[in-house]
Amino acid sequence: MQKYAYWIGFGLSLLFLGFFLRKIDLVGVWKAFLSVDYLYTLPFIVIHLASIWIRAKRWRFLLAPIKSIKMAPLFHATAIGFMANNILPARIGEFIRAYVLGSREKISKTASFATIVVERLFDGFAILFIFLLVILMMPFPVGRTSIISPAYFRMAGFFSFLIYVGCLGIFLGLRFHNEKANRLIGFFLKFLPKGFTEKVLKKIESFVSGLEILQRAQDIVVVTAYSLGLWVIIGGSYYFIFLAFHFDLSIMAAFFLLIVLVFGVAVPSAPGYIGTFHWACAAAMIFLGIEDNLAKSFALLVWFVNFVPIIVLGLLSLWIEGMSWRQLKKTDPEKGLLEER
Repeated sequence: MQKYAYWIGFGLSLLFLGFFLRKIDLVGVWKAFLSVDYLYTLPFIVIHLASIWIRAKRWRFLLAPIKSIKMAPLFHATAIGFMANNILPARIGEFIRAYVLGSREKISKTASFATIVVERLFDGFAILFIFLLVILMMPFPVGRTSIISPAYFRMAGFFSFLIYVGCLGIFLGLRFHNEKANRLIGFFLKFLPKGFTEKVLKKIESFVSGLEILQRAQDIVVVTAYSLGLWVIIGGSYYFIFLAFHFDLSIMAAFFLLIVLVFGVAVPSAPGYIGTFHWACAAAMIFLGIEDNLAKSFALLVWFVNFVPIIVLGLLSLWIEGMSWRQLKKTDPEKGLLEER
């Protein structure tokens, strides 16, 4: 990953953090924290920790055509990957996740990464399904002044749908028309050195092996069920934080918040989605009718209970796997994936 990408992320984080902190009343925020019923944060934390297990279970299913792997290494690799996403820049955790599992289980790291890409595709369609339910079932506030509006919300859903359909088309083309795809890619690479072209084509072949799950309809149904279940419980978990703050909001508002946060953290940012997460969360709550400082207090608490437990779990998994934080930081998983033979 180029260094300029890191700086873009840090710059955007500072920008959105500035928006978030603008006109914040620290006394009001402190008073809001004093009135929170923190007992409701416990089920939220449990759900988010359990989501790591669900992700690992789904990943095991996606990897089954490549190799049958026990749950423990999958769980630890997933926890380490999500912890790395929260601490290291450029969302490198997805590469680390594939690299850690590939190294431990002696499977192709590229194929392992391909299953994560497929996983993200299923996540996208699950989120779009929830997006559709929110649009159809949630009564949007009328006359609310916020950067978020029903028109922008629906537009984001439409363009996201087009992007995911395009990605699905590419993956299906690689999976079922691999020879034609290789010839097309080879045509565009024919002006480059032969050795480099062969290396790229081998990489694509290894990547395609991770798309094996797309061949069987029953497998797609199972992975879809895992993905929908995962995001429904994650979205529903935000309702517990509504209860902690004594907000009179519906479960559909919790799913609305989930969608806004998904788009918010998609913006390049510093590690931990600093700034982008906070601003998106506060903007969503203001749109739902929550007072500015109360919305910012809510965003700060949601960020803490969302990210800190995952970081602790990831560090514990790192220790269990016999890896050190220094070793993980020195690892260049992107390079490892590219140089794998």
